[in-house]
Amino acid sequence: MRVKEILRTATQAWSPAAQHPARLALGTAAQQLDASFNTSSALEIFEVDFADTSLDMKLRGTLPTSNRFHSLIWVAFDPEGSSGRLIGGSESGSVTVFSPDAILGVGEDAVIGQSHKHTGPVRALDYNRFQSNLVASGASDSEIYIWDLNNFSNPMTPGTKAQPAEDVSVVAWNSQVQHILASANPSGKAIVWDLRKNEPIIKISDHSNRMHCSGMLWHPDVATQLVLASEDDRLPVIQMWDLRFATSPLKVLESHTRGILSISWSQADPELLLSSGKDNRILCWNPNTGEVIYELPTANQWCFDVQWCPRNPALLSAASFDGRISVYSVMGGRLQHDPFGTGQTLPPLQVPQPSEETVIVPPLKKPPKWVRRPVGASFAFGGKLVTFENPTAAAQQQPIARQVQVSQVTTETEFLQRSAELQAALQSGSFTSFCHDKIRSAPSDAEQDIWRFLTVNFEDEARVKFLRLLGFSKDELQRKVSDQTTLRCESLHACFTVSDVESSNQRAEESGGAADGLSGRESPADFFSQLPKKEKDRAPFQIPVSSDTDGLISQALLVGNFEGAVDLCLNDGRYAEAILLSISGGEELLKKTQQHYLQRQTNSSGSLGAPVVPPSSPPGPMMPAPPAPGFLSPTSLPGGPVPLFPVAAPGGAYLPLGAGYPQGGPGAPGAKSFSGAGVPPPPTGTCRRLEEPLNTLPENYTPPAPITAPVMGFPAEAPVPQDRIQVPPGAPQEPSKQSLQQLPAEHVGQKEIPAEHMILKTTFSSLVQRCQLAAADPQTKRKLDDASKRLESLYDKLRDQALSPSILGGLHEISRCVSARNYQQGLEVHTQVVSSSNFSEISAFMPVLKVLMTIANKLAV
Repeated sequence: MRVKEILRTATQAWSPAAQHPARLALGTAAQQLDASFNTSSALEIFEVDFADTSLDMKLRGTLPTSNRFHSLIWVAFDPEGSSGRLIGGSESGSVTVFSPDAILGVGEDAVIGQSHKHTGPVRALDYNRFQSNLVASGASDSEIYIWDLNNFSNPMTPGTKAQPAEDVSVVAWNSQVQHILASANPSGKAIVWDLRKNEPIIKISDHSNRMHCSGMLWHPDVATQLVLASEDDRLPVIQMWDLRFATSPLKVLESHTRGILSISWSQADPELLLSSGKDNRILCWNPNTGEVIYELPTANQWCFDVQWCPRNPALLSAASFDGRISVYSVMGGRLQHDPFGTGQTLPPLQVPQPSEETVIVPPLKKPPKWVRRPVGASFAFGGKLVTFENPTAAAQQQPIARQVQVSQVTTETEFLQRSAELQAALQSGSFTSFCHDKIRSAPSDAEQDIWRFLTVNFEDEARVKFLRLLGFSKDELQRKVSDQTTLRCESLHACFTVSDVESSNQRAEESGGAADGLSGRESPADFFSQLPKKEKDRAPFQIPVSSDTDGLISQALLVGNFEGAVDLCLNDGRYAEAILLSISGGEELLKKTQQHYLQRQTNSSGSLGAPVVPPSSPPGPMMPAPPAPGFLSPTSLPGGPVPLFPVAAPGGAYLPLGAGYPQGGPGAPGAKSFSGAGVPPPPTGTCRRLEEPLNTLPENYTPPAPITAPVMGFPAEAPVPQDRIQVPPGAPQEPSKQSLQQLPAEHVGQKEIPAEHMILKTTFSSLVQRCQLAAADPQTKRKLDDASKRLESLYDKLRDQALSPSILGGLHEISRCVSARNYQQGLEVHTQVVSSSNFSEISAFMPVLKVLMTIANKLAV
């Protein structure tokens, strides 16, 4: 396929293979005229640029010359890093040496040397492949000169002129032996010269006397073989000679119908030989088989010169008498590689479609040598090795089938033995014995530990044995969990002592109000006293570890998963334990546990029934009775926040969730008569377990009448605000302006998070928002809502500056990981902080941080 074109009638020469990019030098051809009879001449250099999709070639330099050219070569002579030398043989008999760099515009004097030794036109030029400074030229009268580019003024001759004297049409250096030179005459005679002896060593000629030699080339690989092309229309053939059998041609290539004008042998693949003839055809031969393997589409004009491109072996150029220099590709127009190592891949050739009918040219019948792998090997399944290789150079004279060998390779005998042992264990199911064998043969302790852990998977009581391998004891682990739970519960129990109950009962008798300053709320002791005996007997402050459920509860508590532990207790009917564990899980978890328990009692006939409103106790104007029991929010008591339980209003009615006494009543925010600080601390040594009997009220105790009006908080003459009277039962009440003014400053305002830790709240709150926007399923959204609430405990600790420096450092490191969206590293830092910190200090917020980062990693936010 044609890829480039230049409108010139010229002889041509490609730049050497080592130069990039490839260039084409054109010298105005002698003995040819165009339609305008122009007699000027020039030497031009064009660049082959495949980035340009047009057929045009870029002109990079031009030099006017005084003579036209019969022959032109580009020699890889490289003094001081130059682009070589251009040597032209002219019609006047001169041999001129040009500098390509000067023609390209980077030098001053383009003509380096010139000689007029020849007396006639110089039609033959070639250079030595081993010594690029040696150039041979041939002209009329059997003149042959050998030029040294380092000393161009004194050429030498290979020997005495051949007689009778005739023109030298071609000279060629041997490709394998540097001192062998051949020359040929139009009469068909070829002479081989030995330059060490300066004499001819052999002569070959066609006995038919019809051979008119137009071209001669040495075989690129075989030193004794050469080809001669005939221009005679009576014998349009290419003869292949071997000097070892010089009596007749070795092969004769016959496909042209008229005389052959030019031949060119590919230096990249000896099985590609080009020829152009007067039958308007350009053929590509396999000289070993004599087969035409490719034919280029040409115009109806003779092509007098064809040449392979040294740099890119897929390209060739053809000069025709219609004034065109065309560049073709034998690879179908797509060049994939730069074969001579510039490190740059040539772009694919995008040739514009001609307007005339497109001629589909079949590609080469065989892959060229530069795209064939000389050898290859590949491993296949089962240890098979597949190999192939090229035949030797001697064997290439005759076509032979290339063979592919498949062999069995066994290199890892130990590996095969281990594989067989594993296969036998899989078939027999003897996994335990297989692992024990591996433990005995393991070279290191670490590898032994790996096989020990694998062995446990196939043994009984795997979980217990896993703990043992990790250095833990089941009994010791259960004892630690039980002790930790006992400590948590006893710290709460210390808030409710016998003296508290007794003193609160006494105050209730004196004031006619509720006991313990709780404004009608029951204490945890009162609530637990109502539990059935079978539930109290389960030791609510000590969770025994004696069943599978107990083990699961212990594991949940060990990682701070209070909600999971509570769910396990509820499913097992252990409500007392569930209530105690929910105390550490937060207000929401406590409400859920209480509601679950009361719902059970409402729907069953258990010993603790749900209290109902007596029919004889109509609701008062200020406090209508609710239809169902409920819960109130926590109240500050000595020892920290304590969850509240069902509130018994006077008359036996329970107050619903969120309900309270009218504004100014006992327990209201504005009431001055109640303060958490007013409750006396528990006396030392009086704390006892809740299952022990509590002091009961005296038999003659009369409950106070229902409250129907404000008791305290406003003066007697002050009217009750009307907007507060109409609040329905259970609705949240907003404190009045006056009551807010009466509150201490620390109850109204809130401490600020220190500036150096504000980044923690900003980062974690932003992460919650991003996850909420990305979450789709309701379960994840519920987890995120819960996480947002639980993070408040972290912010409270930051406000109170209640965290140790090591924990704060870990939180800041987690914050940086979250900001960088590197949640995996954040989880690793989280694990380090948890493993090296006091669990009670971080249990309120570290589990939720882990859940939050896990969700963020899953949602990729």
